[in-house]
Amino acid sequence: MSLVRCLATLNRAVVGGGGVSTLLAHQPTIATRAATQSPAIFNFLNRNHATHQTRTSSGTVRNASSSAPPLPADRETGEDRRARVKSGSAEENHHTVATSSAPSSSSQISEATFDANRSRVVVTVLLADDGGATEQQYEFPAVWLRDNCQCERCFHGGSTSRVLDWERFDVDGVNVVRVGVVDGGRSLEVQWGDGEVHGRSVYELGWLLGRSFRGADTERYLREWYRPEPVVWGAAGFGGVLKEFSFEQVLADDGALRQWIEALIAYGVVMIKGAPLTENECRRLADRVGFIRKTHYGEEFIVKAKEGTSNVAYLSTPLQMHTDLPYYDYKPGCNLLHCLVQSSNPTGGENLIADGFYVAEQLRQHHPDDFRLLSETLVDWSDLGADEAGTFHSIYRAPVICIGRDGRLERINHSVPQRDSHFSVPLDRVEPWYRAMQRFVTILHREAVSFKTAPGDILTFSNVRMVHGRTGYTDTAGNTRHIVGAYLDWDEIYSRWRVLKAAAVSDREGK
Repeated sequence: MSLVRCLATLNRAVVGGGGVSTLLAHQPTIATRAATQSPAIFNFLNRNHATHQTRTSSGTVRNASSSAPPLPADRETGEDRRARVKSGSAEENHHTVATSSAPSSSSQISEATFDANRSRVVVTVLLADDGGATEQQYEFPAVWLRDNCQCERCFHGGSTSRVLDWERFDVDGVNVVRVGVVDGGRSLEVQWGDGEVHGRSVYELGWLLGRSFRGADTERYLREWYRPEPVVWGAAGFGGVLKEFSFEQVLADDGALRQWIEALIAYGVVMIKGAPLTENECRRLADRVGFIRKTHYGEEFIVKAKEGTSNVAYLSTPLQMHTDLPYYDYKPGCNLLHCLVQSSNPTGGENLIADGFYVAEQLRQHHPDDFRLLSETLVDWSDLGADEAGTFHSIYRAPVICIGRDGRLERINHSVPQRDSHFSVPLDRVEPWYRAMQRFVTILHREAVSFKTAPGDILTFSNVRMVHGRTGYTDTAGNTRHIVGAYLDWDEIYSRWRVLKAAAVSDREGK
Protein backbone atom coordinates (compact mmCIF):
# COMPACT_ATOMS: atom_id res chain seq x y z
CA MET A 1 0.00 0.00 0.00
CA SER A 2 1.31 3.44 -0.89
CA LEU A 3 1.86 5.99 1.86
CA VAL A 4 -0.77 8.37 0.40
CA ARG A 5 -3.32 5.58 0.18
CA CYS A 6 -2.56 4.41 3.69
CA LEU A 7 -2.93 7.92 5.11
CA ALA A 8 -6.20 8.41 3.28
CA THR A 9 -7.44 5.12 4.66
CA LEU A 10 -6.35 6.13 8.14
CA ASN A 11 -8.35 9.34 7.97
CA ARG A 12 -11.39 7.55 6.57
CA ALA A 13 -11.21 4.73 9.11
CA VAL A 14 -10.62 6.92 12.14
CA VAL A 15 -13.09 9.66 11.45
CA GLY A 16 -15.65 7.56 9.64
CA GLY A 17 -15.71 4.70 12.11
CA GLY A 18 -15.14 2.22 9.32
CA GLY A 19 -14.55 -1.43 9.92
CA VAL A 20 -14.54 -3.63 12.98
CA SER A 21 -11.60 -3.24 15.31
CA THR A 22 -10.45 -4.52 18.66
CA LEU A 23 -7.43 -4.32 20.85
CA LEU A 24 -5.69 -7.69 20.80
CA ALA A 25 -8.36 -9.16 18.54
CA HIS A 26 -5.64 -11.38 17.04
CA GLN A 27 -3.18 -13.03 19.37
CA PRO A 28 0.34 -13.68 18.07
CA THR A 29 0.81 -17.20 16.80
CA ILE A 30 3.92 -17.65 18.89
CA ALA A 31 2.60 -16.01 22.04
CA THR A 32 2.75 -18.04 25.23
CA ARG A 33 0.09 -17.77 27.86
CA ALA A 34 1.96 -19.48 30.65
CA ALA A 35 5.28 -17.87 31.37
CA THR A 36 6.65 -21.19 32.56
CA GLN A 37 6.61 -22.37 28.92
CA SER A 38 9.23 -19.79 28.01
CA PRO A 39 12.94 -20.52 27.67
CA ALA A 40 13.44 -17.63 30.07
CA ILE A 41 13.46 -18.46 33.77
CA PHE A 42 10.38 -17.07 35.50
CA ASN A 43 9.99 -16.86 39.24
CA PHE A 44 6.60 -15.42 40.16
CA LEU A 45 6.65 -13.75 43.53
CA ASN A 46 3.62 -14.27 45.75
CA ARG A 47 2.27 -17.18 43.72
CA ASN A 48 -0.54 -17.74 46.20
CA HIS A 49 -2.18 -14.37 45.63
CA ALA A 50 -5.93 -14.49 45.40
CA THR A 51 -7.75 -12.80 42.56
CA HIS A 52 -7.57 -9.04 42.97
CA GLN A 53 -10.23 -6.50 42.16
CA THR A 54 -8.92 -3.46 40.38
CA ARG A 55 -10.83 -0.25 39.77
CA THR A 56 -9.95 1.41 36.51
CA SER A 57 -9.85 5.13 36.07
CA SER A 58 -13.33 5.04 34.58
CA GLY A 59 -14.66 3.54 37.78
CA THR A 60 -15.33 0.00 36.55
CA VAL A 61 -13.98 -2.97 38.49
CA ARG A 62 -11.91 -5.60 36.71
CA ASN A 63 -10.68 -8.90 38.10
CA ALA A 64 -6.95 -9.30 37.54
CA SER A 65 -6.89 -13.07 37.56
CA SER A 66 -3.89 -15.35 37.26
CA SER A 67 -5.70 -17.41 34.65
CA ALA A 68 -4.98 -16.95 30.97
CA PRO A 69 -7.11 -14.46 28.99
CA PRO A 70 -10.17 -15.76 27.09
CA LEU A 71 -10.03 -16.84 23.49
CA PRO A 72 -9.52 -14.04 20.97
CA ALA A 73 -12.84 -12.78 19.65
CA ASP A 74 -12.08 -13.95 16.12
CA ARG A 75 -11.44 -17.55 17.26
CA GLU A 76 -14.41 -18.10 19.55
CA THR A 77 -17.23 -20.41 18.64
CA GLY A 78 -20.79 -19.33 19.27
CA GLU A 79 -20.92 -21.68 22.27
CA ASP A 80 -17.69 -20.19 23.66
CA ARG A 81 -19.06 -16.68 23.33
CA ARG A 82 -22.39 -17.52 24.98
CA ALA A 83 -20.61 -19.20 27.88
CA ARG A 84 -18.27 -16.25 28.33
CA VAL A 85 -21.09 -13.71 28.32
CA LYS A 86 -23.12 -15.81 30.74
CA SER A 87 -20.21 -16.10 33.15
CA GLY A 88 -19.86 -12.30 33.33
CA SER A 89 -16.07 -12.56 33.22
CA ALA A 90 -14.42 -9.17 33.66
CA GLU A 91 -11.78 -10.11 31.09
CA GLU A 92 -14.55 -10.03 28.50
CA ASN A 93 -14.22 -6.27 28.45
CA HIS A 94 -10.57 -6.56 27.50
CA HIS A 95 -11.03 -8.64 24.37
CA THR A 96 -14.54 -8.06 23.06
CA VAL A 97 -14.68 -6.85 19.49
CA ALA A 98 -15.81 -3.22 19.48
CA THR A 99 -18.36 -2.75 16.73
CA SER A 100 -18.11 0.26 14.50
CA SER A 101 -20.65 3.04 14.16
CA ALA A 102 -20.19 3.03 10.37
CA PRO A 103 -23.49 2.55 8.51
CA SER A 104 -24.12 -0.39 6.25
CA SER A 105 -24.53 0.24 2.54
CA SER A 106 -28.32 0.34 2.97
CA SER A 107 -28.34 2.82 5.88
CA GLN A 108 -29.53 6.26 4.95
CA ILE A 109 -30.69 9.63 6.21
CA SER A 110 -34.48 9.64 6.25
CA GLU A 111 -34.93 13.23 7.49
CA ALA A 112 -32.91 16.32 8.34
CA THR A 113 -34.23 19.35 10.22
CA PHE A 114 -32.81 22.44 11.89
CA ASP A 115 -33.62 23.31 15.51
CA ALA A 116 -33.22 27.10 15.49
CA ASN A 117 -33.74 27.42 19.25
CA ARG A 118 -30.68 25.28 19.99
CA SER A 119 -28.88 25.97 16.71
CA ARG A 120 -28.52 22.25 15.97
CA VAL A 121 -29.07 20.14 12.90
CA VAL A 122 -31.10 17.02 13.73
CA VAL A 123 -30.51 14.04 11.45
CA THR A 124 -32.75 10.99 11.50
CA VAL A 125 -30.89 7.92 10.24
CA LEU A 126 -32.36 4.59 9.21
CA LEU A 127 -29.66 2.19 10.39
CA ALA A 128 -29.74 -1.23 8.73
CA ASP A 129 -28.04 -4.34 10.08
CA ASP A 130 -28.57 -8.09 10.14
CA GLY A 131 -31.37 -7.70 12.67
CA GLY A 132 -33.38 -5.28 10.55
CA ALA A 133 -33.54 -1.50 10.54
CA THR A 134 -33.95 1.07 13.31
CA GLU A 135 -34.33 4.83 13.28
CA GLN A 136 -31.89 6.88 15.33
CA GLN A 137 -31.57 10.63 15.77
CA TYR A 138 -28.24 12.44 15.84
CA GLU A 139 -27.68 16.10 16.68
CA PHE A 140 -24.86 18.26 15.37
CA PRO A 141 -24.22 21.87 16.47
CA ALA A 142 -24.46 24.26 13.54
CA VAL A 143 -21.24 26.04 14.53
CA TRP A 144 -19.38 22.72 14.49
CA LEU A 145 -20.76 21.82 11.06
CA ARG A 146 -19.72 25.21 9.69
CA ASP A 147 -16.26 24.87 11.20
CA ASN A 148 -15.89 21.46 9.56
CA CYS A 149 -17.13 22.23 6.06
CA GLN A 150 -15.51 19.77 3.65
CA CYS A 151 -15.45 21.99 0.57
CA GLU A 152 -12.12 22.89 -1.08
CA ARG A 153 -12.21 26.43 0.31
CA CYS A 154 -12.50 25.20 3.89
CA PHE A 155 -10.69 21.86 3.87
CA HIS A 156 -7.48 20.62 2.24
CA GLY A 157 -8.01 16.96 1.44
CA GLY A 158 -4.38 16.15 0.66
CA SER A 159 -3.26 17.00 4.19
CA THR A 160 -6.64 16.27 5.83
CA SER A 161 -6.44 19.74 7.35
CA ARG A 162 -8.91 22.53 7.97
CA VAL A 163 -8.02 25.71 6.06
CA LEU A 164 -11.11 27.72 6.99
CA ASP A 165 -10.13 31.35 7.63
CA TRP A 166 -10.67 31.69 11.36
CA GLU A 167 -9.72 35.36 11.39
CA ARG A 168 -13.06 35.92 9.64
CA PHE A 169 -15.00 33.13 11.37
CA ASP A 170 -18.01 34.51 13.26
CA VAL A 171 -19.14 31.98 15.87
CA ASP A 172 -22.31 33.89 16.73
CA GLY A 173 -23.01 34.68 13.10
CA VAL A 174 -23.38 31.11 11.88
CA ASN A 175 -26.75 31.04 10.11
CA VAL A 176 -28.42 27.94 8.70
CA VAL A 177 -30.80 28.76 5.83
CA ARG A 178 -31.83 25.22 4.91
CA VAL A 179 -30.91 21.58 5.50
CA GLY A 180 -31.68 18.69 3.20
CA VAL A 181 -30.90 15.10 2.27
CA VAL A 182 -28.90 14.43 -0.91
CA ASP A 183 -27.14 11.52 -2.65
CA GLY A 184 -30.09 9.21 -2.07
CA GLY A 185 -29.92 9.61 1.67
CA ARG A 186 -26.15 9.11 1.89
CA SER A 187 -25.32 12.77 2.61
CA LEU A 188 -26.52 15.82 4.50
CA GLU A 189 -26.64 19.22 2.78
CA VAL A 190 -26.52 22.48 4.72
CA GLN A 191 -26.99 25.88 3.11
CA TRP A 192 -25.54 28.83 5.02
CA GLY A 193 -26.62 32.43 5.14
CA ASP A 194 -23.39 33.88 6.49
CA GLY A 195 -22.76 36.18 3.54
CA GLU A 196 -19.96 34.11 2.00
CA VAL A 197 -19.78 33.42 -1.72
CA HIS A 198 -19.81 29.69 -1.05
CA GLY A 199 -22.70 28.92 1.29
CA ARG A 200 -23.19 25.16 0.86
CA SER A 201 -21.69 22.22 2.72
CA VAL A 202 -22.19 18.49 2.13
CA TYR A 203 -21.38 15.83 4.75
CA GLU A 204 -21.33 12.09 4.07
CA LEU A 205 -23.38 9.96 6.45
CA GLY A 206 -20.40 7.79 7.48
CA TRP A 207 -18.36 10.92 8.19
CA LEU A 208 -21.12 12.30 10.42
CA LEU A 209 -21.70 9.09 12.35
CA GLY A 210 -17.97 8.73 12.91
CA ARG A 211 -18.13 12.06 14.73
CA SER A 212 -21.35 11.47 16.62
CA PHE A 213 -21.63 13.50 19.83
CA ARG A 214 -23.39 10.67 21.65
CA GLY A 215 -21.52 9.67 24.77
CA ALA A 216 -21.19 5.99 23.85
CA ASP A 217 -19.95 6.88 20.36
CA THR A 218 -17.29 9.30 21.57
CA GLU A 219 -16.11 6.78 24.17
CA ARG A 220 -15.84 4.12 21.47
CA TYR A 221 -13.81 6.42 19.24
CA LEU A 222 -11.42 7.26 22.08
CA ARG A 223 -11.08 3.58 22.97
CA GLU A 224 -10.59 2.36 19.41
CA TRP A 225 -8.48 5.15 17.91
CA TYR A 226 -7.08 7.37 20.64
CA ARG A 227 -5.63 5.37 23.53
CA PRO A 228 -7.25 2.09 24.52
CA GLU A 229 -7.60 1.63 28.25
CA PRO A 230 -4.81 -0.51 29.73
CA VAL A 231 -5.43 -3.88 31.37
CA VAL A 232 -3.81 -3.63 34.79
CA TRP A 233 -2.36 -6.71 36.46
CA GLY A 234 -0.83 -7.89 39.71
CA ALA A 235 1.77 -10.58 40.32
CA ALA A 236 -0.82 -13.37 40.30
CA GLY A 237 -1.93 -12.45 36.79
CA PHE A 238 1.46 -12.01 35.15
CA GLY A 239 1.57 -15.49 33.61
CA GLY A 240 -1.59 -14.73 31.66
CA VAL A 241 -0.56 -11.36 30.28
CA LEU A 242 3.05 -11.75 29.18
CA LYS A 243 3.10 -12.30 25.42
CA GLU A 244 6.05 -13.34 23.26
CA PHE A 245 6.83 -12.42 19.67
CA SER A 246 9.49 -13.43 17.20
CA PHE A 247 11.96 -10.64 16.46
CA GLU A 248 12.13 -11.54 12.78
CA GLN A 249 8.34 -11.67 12.45
CA VAL A 250 7.90 -8.26 14.08
CA LEU A 251 10.46 -6.82 11.67
CA ALA A 252 9.01 -8.50 8.59
CA ASP A 253 5.26 -8.71 9.17
CA ASP A 254 2.93 -5.76 9.80
CA GLY A 255 0.41 -8.02 11.50
CA ALA A 256 2.97 -9.17 14.07
CA LEU A 257 4.16 -5.58 14.55
CA ARG A 258 0.62 -4.43 15.27
CA GLN A 259 0.00 -7.32 17.68
CA TRP A 260 3.18 -6.50 19.60
CA ILE A 261 2.12 -2.86 19.89
CA GLU A 262 -1.38 -3.82 21.01
CA ALA A 263 -0.01 -6.14 23.68
CA LEU A 264 2.30 -3.35 24.82
CA ILE A 265 -0.64 -0.93 25.03
CA ALA A 266 -2.79 -3.41 26.94
CA TYR A 267 -0.37 -4.97 29.38
CA GLY A 268 2.63 -2.64 29.42
CA VAL A 269 5.24 -5.39 29.02
CA VAL A 270 6.02 -7.78 26.14
CA MET A 271 8.92 -10.13 25.38
CA ILE A 272 10.49 -10.33 21.94
CA LYS A 273 12.53 -13.48 21.29
CA GLY A 274 15.28 -14.45 18.92
CA ALA A 275 17.03 -11.16 18.21
CA PRO A 276 20.56 -11.45 16.78
CA LEU A 277 23.34 -10.96 19.32
CA THR A 278 24.62 -7.66 17.96
CA GLU A 279 24.35 -4.17 19.42
CA ASN A 280 22.16 -2.60 16.71
CA GLU A 281 18.99 -4.69 17.08
CA CYS A 282 17.19 -2.19 19.33
CA ARG A 283 17.69 0.39 16.60
CA ARG A 284 16.21 -1.94 13.98
CA LEU A 285 13.19 -2.54 16.19
CA ALA A 286 12.79 1.18 16.92
CA ASP A 287 13.05 2.02 13.22
CA ARG A 288 10.21 -0.41 12.57
CA VAL A 289 7.99 1.80 14.71
CA GLY A 290 9.42 5.26 14.17
CA PHE A 291 12.76 6.34 15.57
CA ILE A 292 14.84 6.07 18.71
CA ARG A 293 14.31 8.66 21.42
CA LYS A 294 17.66 10.19 22.26
CA THR A 295 18.50 11.26 25.82
CA HIS A 296 21.64 12.57 27.48
CA TYR A 297 22.73 8.92 27.70
CA GLY A 298 22.73 8.74 23.89
CA GLU A 299 20.50 6.81 21.52
CA GLU A 300 21.48 3.26 22.42
CA PHE A 301 23.07 2.71 25.82
CA ILE A 302 25.07 -0.19 27.20
CA VAL A 303 24.08 -1.62 30.58
CA LYS A 304 27.03 -3.47 32.03
CA ALA A 305 29.18 -3.12 35.10
CA LYS A 306 31.76 -0.37 34.69
CA GLU A 307 33.83 1.74 37.03
CA GLY A 308 33.45 5.49 37.40
CA THR A 309 29.89 5.49 36.14
CA SER A 310 27.48 8.40 36.57
CA ASN A 311 24.46 6.06 36.78
CA VAL A 312 23.75 3.30 39.32
CA ALA A 313 22.30 1.13 36.54
CA TYR A 314 25.87 0.57 35.39
CA LEU A 315 26.83 -1.19 38.63
CA SER A 316 26.50 -4.90 39.39
CA THR A 317 24.86 -4.21 42.74
CA PRO A 318 21.08 -4.59 43.13
CA LEU A 319 19.15 -1.94 41.19
CA GLN A 320 16.12 -0.73 43.11
CA MET A 321 12.80 -0.72 41.31
CA HIS A 322 12.26 2.52 39.44
CA THR A 323 11.05 4.25 36.29
CA ASP A 324 13.70 5.68 34.00
CA LEU A 325 14.37 9.40 33.69
CA PRO A 326 11.63 10.85 35.95
CA TYR A 327 13.53 14.15 35.75
CA TYR A 328 12.40 14.59 32.10
CA ASP A 329 9.27 16.66 31.51
CA TYR A 330 8.54 14.51 28.48
CA LYS A 331 10.27 11.31 29.46
CA PRO A 332 10.78 8.40 27.05
CA GLY A 333 7.68 6.26 26.94
CA CYS A 334 8.94 2.76 26.18
CA ASN A 335 12.08 0.79 27.09
CA LEU A 336 13.81 -1.73 24.84
CA LEU A 337 16.33 -3.91 26.73
CA HIS A 338 18.20 -6.40 24.54
CA CYS A 339 20.07 -9.17 26.37
CA LEU A 340 23.35 -10.05 24.64
CA VAL A 341 25.09 -11.82 27.51
CA GLN A 342 23.42 -12.99 30.70
CA SER A 343 25.04 -13.73 34.04
CA SER A 344 25.71 -17.46 34.16
CA ASN A 345 25.31 -17.72 37.93
CA PRO A 346 22.15 -19.59 38.95
CA THR A 347 21.01 -16.52 40.86
CA GLY A 348 21.63 -12.86 40.19
CA GLY A 349 20.86 -10.55 37.31
CA GLU A 350 17.11 -11.23 37.34
CA ASN A 351 14.75 -8.56 36.05
CA LEU A 352 12.12 -7.24 38.44
CA ILE A 353 8.97 -5.61 37.14
CA ALA A 354 5.56 -4.53 38.45
CA ASP A 355 2.56 -2.74 36.99
CA GLY A 356 2.70 0.73 38.52
CA PHE A 357 -0.85 1.46 37.33
CA TYR A 358 -2.11 -1.58 39.24
CA VAL A 359 -0.32 -0.38 42.37
CA ALA A 360 -1.78 3.12 41.95
CA GLU A 361 -5.28 1.71 41.52
CA GLN A 362 -4.85 -0.37 44.68
CA LEU A 363 -4.03 2.83 46.53
CA ARG A 364 -6.91 4.72 44.93
CA GLN A 365 -9.35 1.98 45.94
CA HIS A 366 -8.08 0.99 49.38
CA HIS A 367 -6.00 3.97 50.59
CA PRO A 368 -7.49 7.10 48.99
CA ASP A 369 -5.64 9.53 51.28
CA ASP A 370 -2.30 8.06 50.26
CA PHE A 371 -3.34 8.14 46.61
CA ARG A 372 -4.25 11.81 46.95
CA LEU A 373 -0.90 12.67 48.56
CA LEU A 374 1.11 10.83 45.90
CA SER A 375 -0.92 12.27 43.03
CA GLU A 376 -0.96 15.88 44.25
CA THR A 377 2.46 16.38 45.85
CA LEU A 378 5.12 17.67 43.46
CA VAL A 379 8.40 15.83 43.93
CA ASP A 380 11.79 17.17 42.80
CA TRP A 381 13.53 14.71 40.45
CA SER A 382 17.07 15.37 39.23
CA ASP A 383 20.09 13.91 37.49
CA LEU A 384 23.60 15.34 37.44
CA GLY A 385 26.56 13.89 35.63
CA ALA A 386 28.27 13.41 32.30
CA ASP A 387 27.74 10.85 29.58
CA GLU A 388 27.64 10.62 25.79
CA ALA A 389 25.82 13.93 25.37
CA GLY A 390 28.20 15.75 27.71
CA THR A 391 27.60 17.24 31.13
CA PHE A 392 23.99 17.51 32.23
CA HIS A 393 21.93 18.80 35.14
CA SER A 394 18.25 17.84 34.74
CA ILE A 395 15.45 18.84 37.13
CA TYR A 396 11.73 18.24 36.86
CA ARG A 397 8.91 18.41 39.41
CA ALA A 398 6.04 15.95 39.17
CA PRO A 399 4.02 13.67 41.48
CA VAL A 400 4.75 9.98 41.85
CA ILE A 401 1.30 9.25 40.42
CA CYS A 402 0.29 11.48 37.51
CA ILE A 403 -3.38 11.53 36.53
CA GLY A 404 -5.09 13.32 33.65
CA ARG A 405 -8.09 15.60 33.85
CA ASP A 406 -10.33 12.63 33.06
CA GLY A 407 -8.98 10.73 36.06
CA ARG A 408 -7.02 8.23 33.98
CA LEU A 409 -3.53 7.31 35.07
CA GLU A 410 -0.92 8.85 32.78
CA ARG A 411 2.48 8.33 34.34
CA ILE A 412 4.32 6.83 37.30
CA ASN A 413 7.52 8.47 38.62
CA HIS A 414 9.66 6.53 41.05
CA SER A 415 13.42 6.42 41.44
CA VAL A 416 15.14 6.56 44.80
CA PRO A 417 18.51 7.64 43.32
CA GLN A 418 16.93 10.39 41.20
CA ARG A 419 14.62 11.79 43.88
CA ASP A 420 16.31 15.06 44.80
CA SER A 421 17.17 16.06 48.38
CA HIS A 422 15.29 19.28 47.60
CA PHE A 423 11.67 18.66 48.56
CA SER A 424 9.81 21.84 47.74
CA VAL A 425 6.63 21.27 49.73
CA PRO A 426 5.06 22.71 52.90
CA LEU A 427 6.71 21.37 56.04
CA ASP A 428 3.58 19.66 57.37
CA ARG A 429 3.24 17.56 54.20
CA VAL A 430 6.65 15.89 54.41
CA GLU A 431 5.96 13.08 56.91
CA PRO A 432 2.51 12.15 55.52
CA TRP A 433 4.05 11.94 52.03
CA TYR A 434 6.79 9.60 53.28
CA ARG A 435 4.21 7.31 54.88
CA ALA A 436 2.16 7.23 51.69
CA MET A 437 5.31 6.52 49.68
CA GLN A 438 6.21 3.67 52.01
CA ARG A 439 2.82 2.07 51.35
CA PHE A 440 3.29 2.52 47.59
CA VAL A 441 6.68 0.77 47.70
CA THR A 442 5.32 -2.03 49.92
CA ILE A 443 2.53 -2.83 47.45
CA LEU A 444 4.94 -2.40 44.54
CA HIS A 445 7.30 -5.08 45.84
CA ARG A 446 4.43 -7.36 46.80
CA GLU A 447 3.19 -7.25 43.19
CA ALA A 448 6.61 -7.53 41.52
CA VAL A 449 7.62 -10.53 39.44
CA SER A 450 11.14 -11.79 38.87
CA PHE A 451 12.50 -13.43 35.72
CA LYS A 452 15.76 -13.79 33.85
CA THR A 453 16.07 -12.89 30.19
CA ALA A 454 18.15 -15.03 27.87
CA PRO A 455 20.54 -13.89 25.14
CA GLY A 456 18.44 -12.77 22.17
CA ASP A 457 15.53 -11.56 24.30
CA ILE A 458 14.36 -7.95 23.98
CA LEU A 459 12.25 -6.98 26.98
CA THR A 460 9.92 -4.16 25.92
CA PHE A 461 7.86 -2.26 28.48
CA SER A 462 6.13 1.05 29.14
CA ASN A 463 8.37 3.48 31.01
CA VAL A 464 5.39 5.60 32.06
CA ARG A 465 3.64 2.61 33.64
CA MET A 466 5.98 -0.27 34.54
CA VAL A 467 8.36 -0.03 37.50
CA HIS A 468 11.43 -2.18 37.00
CA GLY A 469 14.70 -3.16 38.65
CA ARG A 470 17.33 -5.87 38.80
CA THR A 471 18.83 -8.17 41.39
CA GLY A 472 22.56 -7.89 41.98
CA TYR A 473 25.06 -10.18 40.32
CA THR A 474 28.74 -11.03 40.51
CA ASP A 475 30.67 -9.55 37.60
CA THR A 476 33.96 -11.24 36.72
CA ALA A 477 35.98 -11.80 33.58
CA GLY A 478 34.22 -15.13 33.11
CA ASN A 479 30.76 -14.05 34.22
CA THR A 480 29.49 -10.86 32.65
CA ARG A 481 26.09 -9.38 31.89
CA HIS A 482 25.65 -7.25 28.75
CA ILE A 483 22.41 -5.43 27.94
CA VAL A 484 21.79 -2.89 25.15
CA GLY A 485 18.99 -0.41 25.78
CA ALA A 486 17.05 2.17 23.79
CA TYR A 487 13.85 4.18 24.10
CA LEU A 488 10.77 4.84 22.01
CA ASP A 489 8.16 7.57 22.47
CA TRP A 490 4.51 6.66 22.90
CA ASP A 491 3.47 9.29 20.35
CA GLU A 492 5.31 7.36 17.66
CA ILE A 493 4.06 3.98 18.92
CA TYR A 494 0.43 5.10 18.83
CA SER A 495 0.91 6.72 15.43
CA ARG A 496 2.35 3.53 13.95
CA TRP A 497 -0.45 1.48 15.51
CA ARG A 498 -3.15 3.65 13.92
CA VAL A 499 -1.50 3.47 10.48
CA LEU A 500 -1.28 -0.34 10.73
CA LYS A 501 -4.86 -0.57 11.95
CA ALA A 502 -6.17 1.61 9.11
CA ALA A 503 -4.23 -0.45 6.57
CA ALA A 504 -5.84 -3.62 7.96
CA VAL A 505 -9.30 -2.01 7.65
CA SER A 506 -8.53 -1.07 4.06
CA ASP A 507 -7.35 -4.58 3.19
CA ARG A 508 -10.43 -6.08 4.82
CA GLU A 509 -12.71 -3.80 2.81
CA GLY A 510 -10.79 -4.59 -0.38
CA LYS A 511 -10.07 -0.95 -1.16
